[in-house]
Amino acid sequence: MTQIDHIIPQDVSEIRLQELRSSYSLPIDFDIHDPHNLAPICIPCNGVEGKGNATFEAPIVMTRLKTAEMRRSAVIGRVRKFGQSGKVAEHLLQVAMADFSDPDLRQEFRDHAPAVVQILAMTDQGLGDYHSFRLVEVAVWEEVGNYQRVDVALDGRGRTAVALLEEVCESTLDDVLHDPVVQLVDEIRDRVTAAFEALESDDPITAGDATSDFVTINVDSLDFRRFAGAVEFSFGGDFEASLSASLVRSAPDGDGADEFQGDAVVSGTFSIVAVWELAADPTGVAAGDCIIDVWTQDLHTAR
Repeated sequence: MTQIDHIIPQDVSEIRLQELRSSYSLPIDFDIHDPHNLAPICIPCNGVEGKGNATFEAPIVMTRLKTAEMRRSAVIGRVRKFGQSGKVAEHLLQVAMADFSDPDLRQEFRDHAPAVVQILAMTDQGLGDYHSFRLVEVAVWEEVGNYQRVDVALDGRGRTAVALLEEVCESTLDDVLHDPVVQLVDEIRDRVTAAFEALESDDPITAGDATSDFVTINVDSLDFRRFAGAVEFSFGGDFEASLSASLVRSAPDGDGADEFQGDAVVSGTFSIVAVWELAADPTGVAAGDCIIDVWTQDLHTAR
């Protein structure tokens, strides 16, 4: 279940909130708890202990606030519609909001939920599926101990694909995703560097290597098919990243260089195909290139 979090933390101090109203150009009546400040929880932003009173600089916060504002009316409408539904919706909402850290409540749910799932599957077989989750950590720069987290969501078809991958092909998600994920992270950095150097300017801009504040990568689809003498595994997912780079260009007066910083928020979708030749040895799953299918970027520069 997707968790919702405040973009600007709900426990931010009043002094800091006043500063953010100015730096983010927020309205004076900005409400911390309004849908325009809510979004799916960001694990890299929060960290293990939660973000607490921490706040982040533009552009990542501005990008998320803009997205939340665009979706505000739709969110309010769906919540109101759900609240006006019948008894079934009312009871399901109570279940969705239940605190399952309570062991008694958790056991009660385990006892009775299977019957609900069975009824759901009887009304529509396609609705009886569910998602399970796997965490993959890819060594992006193994020599310095830098690992990239990849969250994998698996439906029934995806779980079958993983079982086939592990039990028949004798491979693992970690092995198959390693090279494509390294390629994706490198491609994100290269594209951001190129985007900064392509900015309109009176003088050419030279960008240093882009460094990431965070990169999130999610695999939300995994399927397989047999063709000819091979089994093909197809992965699909999305990514989001916040990066910065040092930028240099000739000073306007022609004397020396003008140094400034570039910040970028990028997101998009990607796809990966891996192939296992039926005649190959058991560890012969070959992953192809990671293809970025959709790319969006939001660039900011500050002197």
